Amino acid sequence: MAKISFTIIFTLVLILTVIERTSGDKTDNQCSTILDPNGCNLSACRSKCQQLHSDGTGFCVDVFPHKCICFYNCPI
Repeated sequence: MAKISFTIIFTLVLILTVIERTSGDKTDNQCSTILDPNGCNLSACRSKCQQLHSDGTGFCVDVFPHKCICFYNCPI
């Protein structure tokens, strides 16, 4: 009986996880722009990204030297 209960619970959790992962926010309309390929200050990167795109968020990515990349919703 314990094996059946565990199997049922495991299956339900697996199904719910798959549904949750596939029904998340779609990023099909997300664009990105490299704002500074030679270095990155996180606060300056985020500020510049917000100035250019009101819905944008700037991130420092890649290995040294970090790059400032702005992610925002693409215009339709």
